[in-house]
Amino acid sequence: PDPLHPALLGKHCKKGGKMVPTPKTGPQPVEVSTKESLSSKKAYQLKRKSKKGGMMQWVNLISIEIGLVYFLYQRMESQQIPFPDWWGLWLGIRGVLYGHVVVFTYHFIRKSYLHGTGSNIQQSEPNFSWSQELIGHATRAEAFFMLVPYLSITWLFKLMPESYYDLEAPVSVLNVFLQFAVYDLITYIIHRVQHQVETVYRTHKDHHAYINPHLFNAYSGSVQDTTLLILIPLYLTVLVLHLVGVDIHQKDYAWFGCTYANYFMLIHSEYSNPWDGIFEAIGNNRKWRCHSIFRSADSAHYTCEKYAETK
Repeated sequence: PDPLHPALLGKHCKKGGKMVPTPKTGPQPVEVSTKESLSSKKAYQLKRKSKKGGMMQWVNLISIEIGLVYFLYQRMESQQIPFPDWWGLWLGIRGVLYGHVVVFTYHFIRKSYLHGTGSNIQQSEPNFSWSQELIGHATRAEAFFMLVPYLSITWLFKLMPESYYDLEAPVSVLNVFLQFAVYDLITYIIHRVQHQVETVYRTHKDHHAYINPHLFNAYSGSVQDTTLLILIPLYLTVLVLHLVGVDIHQKDYAWFGCTYANYFMLIHSEYSNPWDGIFEAIGNNRKWRCHSIFRSADSAHYTCEKYAETK
């Protein structure tokens, strides 16, 4: 069978059966040798035909961002609101970059020298060029045109609660955990809707083009998916915690961002990690590492989707 056949996509994970369709009874399990299933080096990646918008979507997005910046700048000037110290913004972004160095080094050693040490989640270990993936990750449009502008606009134009601009308060482990908990609940709800509602799933299907994702596929998606699963939950987390009276400070926010951004990559990697058993015990589903092209097949976030199974 063709490893890229729709009936096989998303079924390359260990313990996942191979399926082929029959005219009368539909998909049936068949024996497929490992050599046969790995005949294509790119069997883990579905050709991304659903990507739409092209360059024009970025032109429109940047135009909206420029308009928003102009409006917020005029607001700050008319109300004589002082601009916050940009150093707090840089500290947060710098923390994510430092975390990337740690994660990439850890993954490089495992992949290049330890070869997963028997912890490869997929039958086919995705092969990729480190130089190409690093360049692609560093130049990803979603980061430069969406995430960095979001962080910059919300910080510099004081769209965050006043406590966030406190650069002196020490980091609170509890506050970091609360941000994770609220963020995960919000993304769980949105992710669940994406998989249950066909029209909404269209915003998420590009992310599932990578049926057996590796580390660098974590943030591969679309403008709509990045907005729904990253930007909106980030800001809602800020608002929810503020409404319930939790004062999050700059270091709390920076540590949450650093930990989230980098662990999100690890849960998409092709290897299990020594600490995975702890997270699975509280609800993290390892099937997050194996994407399905079928809308009804859900995968877990950090903790909220313990019961989600690939169907």
